[in-house]
Formats: sequence, C-alpha cells, structure tokens
Amino acid sequence: MNQIKKVSIALVFQILMLSFAFSGEQVVVGNIALERNQNIVTLPVNLKNVPEILISRDQYLLSFNKERRLLNWVAWKIEASDLGHIGRTNSFDIDHDLENYLNKTSEHAVSPLDYQGSCFDRGHQCPSADRDDSVNNNQMTFLMSNMIPQTAYLNRVIWEHLEAYTRELVINQGKKVYIIAGPIFDQDFGHIGINNDIPIPSKDFKLIIILDKSQTPADINVNTPMIAVIMPNLLKSGKKPLEDKVELCSNKNLSSAASTSISSSINDWEVYKTTLSEVEKISGFKLLNLH
Repeated sequence: MNQIKKVSIALVFQILMLSFAFSGEQVVVGNIALERNQNIVTLPVNLKNVPEILISRDQYLLSFNKERRLLNWVAWKIEASDLGHIGRTNSFDIDHDLENYLNKTSEHAVSPLDYQGSCFDRGHQCPSADRDDSVNNNQMTFLMSNMIPQTAYLNRVIWEHLEAYTRELVINQGKKVYIIAGPIFDQDFGHIGINNDIPIPSKDFKLIIILDKSQTPADINVNTPMIAVIMPNLLKSGKKPLEDKVELCSNKNLSSAASTSISSSINDWEVYKTTLSEVEKISGFKLLNLH
C-alpha cells in the first residue's frame, strides 16, 4: 500500500506541475498537444525566464529561444521501438512550424544556409539514430531547430560515443531512457549565421534518465540511475573553435568510424560526468522534481 500511495502522490505532483506550466502564456507549435507529449518526465521550469517557444512533436519536445535562434533544450524518450534501420535521411531543412509562427513578427527560423561556410557541424541534439524507425521520424530530427553549432570533435567523437552508449542501454540492456539536452552559453564563443546572429555554445549538456522498460515517469526518484554530462564545444586541440579556424575546418574530416582511434576509450564521455544540480544550475532550467 505504501508503494501505491507513493506512486499516486508522484503522479499527482507531476500533473500539478504540468497544469501549472500549461496555464501560462506559453507559445506551443507542432503537431501534438503539449499535455499528450510522451517525451518528457515533467516540463522543465524556465528559471531565468529566457524566451521560449515550445515545439511539440511525436518525436520530441523542444524549447526554442528566438533571441538566440537556437533551442534552449530538447527532450525525447528512447524505447526499443524507436530504433530501426532507416538510417540517416540527411534532410536538413528549416522548421516550417516555427517559421510560420515567427513570420507573424517578420522573424525567421534557422536555415541550413546559416551554417554554410562556418565549418561547424549542424549538431543534432535529438540524434538521427534515436529516431530511425521510420523516414518521417528521422526527417523530424533534421529540422534546423534541433541543431546547434558543434565542433566536429564534439559532435562526432565524445558526444556520439555517449549517444551510442545510450542506445546500447536500450538495445542490449532492455532499458527505456528519457533524455534532455541543450547548449550552454557561459562564455563568448562568437557567432555564425547569414546575419552573424546565432551564438556558438561554449558547452553542451545532457541528462539521461535510465528506467527499466516496464517503468514509467512516476517511478523516477532520487535513486533512479542517471547520467549527467557537460561537454565543452572545443577543438580536438582544446582550443576555442574560432581561435584556430584552420583546425576547425580540418576537423570536419573527422568521421564516426575514425572516432575510436582519436580517443583512448569509447567511454571518453565519462570524463565530463557531473550532477543533475550542476546541469540545472548552468542550463537555467529545473529539469526534474525528484521524490
């Protein structure tokens, strides 16, 4: 009975948190009602009141900052059914739902052209390989609202190693995971874009909540296994990306296949492990309410 009571209290608390979030003047675009989005545990609380447009889709829930022209965070769930063999569609495209909303104030969503010539990767936050069960699901990860400017070293090496490890938890260990990821701007790394108005993140955070496949968000508590990381958006040499444009551009030759020869271990991401509280502090969002 105590366990049932505990789960019931947790469910009521999460419903209250979501109701509070939904009651504000929150802008939501996308193809699925926010309260029906299955990709979040609880809606992250915007502690610093940064600009936020929520993009709610079957594939993820994304918080977009129209001043930075980049996402604040994106949340998604991975179950075994999400992982297929479609492969990358490589269909980089403007987010037309976001564009239609921004057009009302003569603003525009990010285009693939904003990254052209920058030598930065269009770094997926919700990865292509986490949504390769259908062409449509994969294409949704290639919308530019899901991208941030990442160095090739971050994107194709340490960030990818953690992505692969996360999928291994689902495929080989029978887990279900909830993930939240996004950029950090605690240093000035310069800008890219046609109008030079997209800031380059200094770091990238990710929180991975690990559940058994039969568990639900109501089961999440202080003892739930989690992985929290904050990774620097640096070159392989450790320099800031715009400090050495030659290296920045030469790193574009890195490939996923070559990444194991670059790092000493496939678990190189473990160097960047941190705590939930530190991720929340540096991101400016309360990501979880643990019981």
